[in-house]
Amino acid sequence: MFRIFFLIIAAIFVCAKDWAHYTRQNEVRDVVLTENGALWAAFAWGLQERLANKTENTYMPGSNNLAAAEFFQLFALPGGDIIAVSKNGILVRKNKNSQNFEIINNAFAEKKRNLLQGLGKRAENILILPFEGAIAFYDYEQNRPVITIEISDIKRVAVRNDTIWLDLDTEVLVRKIDWKKIYDDRFLADPSSWKKTDKIPFEEGAKPSYVPNNLSFPLEKVKTIAVSNSGYAVAWGNEYDYLSRMQNDRWGEAFWANQSSWGYFGDQKNYSTKSLALLPNGNFAIGIFGPGLVTFNSEFPVAQLTGSFYNSCPTEWSNTADAGWTIVQGVVPAPNNLGYFFSYPSEGKYGLGFLNNNAIPECKKSTEASSSIASSIIVRTNESRDLEIYVAWKRSFETKAGGIDFYQTPQNNFSPSLQQKWPLTFEVPIDFAFDSKGILWAVSSAEIFYLDKNANEWKEPSYIRGFGGGIISGLEADAQNGLWISTLDKGAYSFSQNSPDTLIAKQYKIKDGLLSENVYDIAIDTIRGRVYFAHDLGLSIYSTPLVRSAAGYMQGDARKPIAYPNPFRPKEHSSVKIDYISEKSSVYILDSSGKRIRFFKGADLRGGAVVWDGKNESGKLVAPGLYYYIAADGKNTAKGKILVER
Repeated sequence: MFRIFFLIIAAIFVCAKDWAHYTRQNEVRDVVLTENGALWAAFAWGLQERLANKTENTYMPGSNNLAAAEFFQLFALPGGDIIAVSKNGILVRKNKNSQNFEIINNAFAEKKRNLLQGLGKRAENILILPFEGAIAFYDYEQNRPVITIEISDIKRVAVRNDTIWLDLDTEVLVRKIDWKKIYDDRFLADPSSWKKTDKIPFEEGAKPSYVPNNLSFPLEKVKTIAVSNSGYAVAWGNEYDYLSRMQNDRWGEAFWANQSSWGYFGDQKNYSTKSLALLPNGNFAIGIFGPGLVTFNSEFPVAQLTGSFYNSCPTEWSNTADAGWTIVQGVVPAPNNLGYFFSYPSEGKYGLGFLNNNAIPECKKSTEASSSIASSIIVRTNESRDLEIYVAWKRSFETKAGGIDFYQTPQNNFSPSLQQKWPLTFEVPIDFAFDSKGILWAVSSAEIFYLDKNANEWKEPSYIRGFGGGIISGLEADAQNGLWISTLDKGAYSFSQNSPDTLIAKQYKIKDGLLSENVYDIAIDTIRGRVYFAHDLGLSIYSTPLVRSAAGYMQGDARKPIAYPNPFRPKEHSSVKIDYISEKSSVYILDSSGKRIRFFKGADLRGGAVVWDGKNESGKLVAPGLYYYIAADGKNTAKGKILVER
């Protein structure tokens, strides 16, 4: 029944920034009352503090050094500090005099056991942490584990003075422990030192009640996300039954996705999809497993239905299992933004369709198509101004085997002609993206690959550094020739490429600012520099100049360069950013006498921003005072001031 483990202390400290999160998950996992009258509540997305004067502070990954989420347990310590424990056993602590958290232990997480929600107890300086299959004792004064004992079926832990009870459902164990001398208790893991008793001799009072505020995001989870460079966004969520749109950074209320006259929702909840296409004017279309193609206008806060298309174009699926259903699982904006292209499964061979802004659909079926099942598609304009259409096809709805078909069609006459077939030896793509150099990339649930036009074949990169795998769920490209993928189990990755054959990965997890590592989809606003992550807790947005286009900066009516934070205080801020400058600039940092302190150019300015850590070219922090920056690209010059304070 018992097995003993002594754990090694491991702690990491992460300060992620530039994150915003949206959620409506309001299940309270645990609540504690501190000595100063503040209520703390634990949630899947983070922590909330409600002070005695009713002021509230919300803490999520990416702010206040909080590098964990999915909290199951809270401890209010004497003196006002708080410790929160995540589901996987990461302990974070916030000093009452600090705004930031620190990870004090993550060794329990390495054992891959889940903490039992709300069952933990504090005895003197010891935290008692019941896990699935084990109970751990942790000394929060010395910041180290004491002992972990393997024991199953813990239903309740109770502590009174020097006595601990464990309710194991079929029996109750009891033991005396001198908490201040627990390190000297050599028989704590010996089963014979625990006695059986009939029951725990007392009941405990209920925990304080807590109703969270400010969780106003309209969707409980987001499955698919689309953004436009004009500032619109559409989120498709829950079980693919509700939509919400964003305008001017405000999310409207949720509205029903299937507003077609087809009659019922269909089977979309059983199939992940990328069939959401958003135009720059805010109009959008979705493809649904059953009702077919549905289009909406740009009205805010609730978009209005403008059309639904099934039965004739696209056609019904006549397979016995899904007879009478119209299935659209691939929709993208037309390259000229004057409508939508879509694919649809059909009897015999799949079909391709085009819906213009006048809501008049055209559907075509090629007798040479490789299968009856089509899913993701992507379209672009080639050098001759014709359209190229790439279609992922599968052998059946349930299989991952298939390939890619390639079509061409004139822009003004939708008549797709099959040009190339590529049966794949690896899984069929679930998503496509063109990088900024025009190379076509695709992902399956397990692979990343690209179209090598010289060899006329799809290839996997021969070298990918830093990629830890995962169940891939989405793909997007940014304006700096980077790639981004989402995964259902390991967060997200960005990839820089020396060539298509060589990728360098950077992973984004909860410790880096993500709210959840179960990410369904990803989208990028390459004008404002935002990466959108759709996940099971809602939506996370990461702002970074490294994904945006800097074309036009320091020209005409472009946004004026700015330095922030300003004043810059090195003890409070890790760096100061000089933003909205030309990537072709040379940037000089000068002191008040005009002497050069730092110089930046080339890759330092990727995305139109440069980051200065407050150090001179010798690597030493500069003295407090007034500094100047000058950005010059040969045609235009931008100047500004930076005040450095201690």
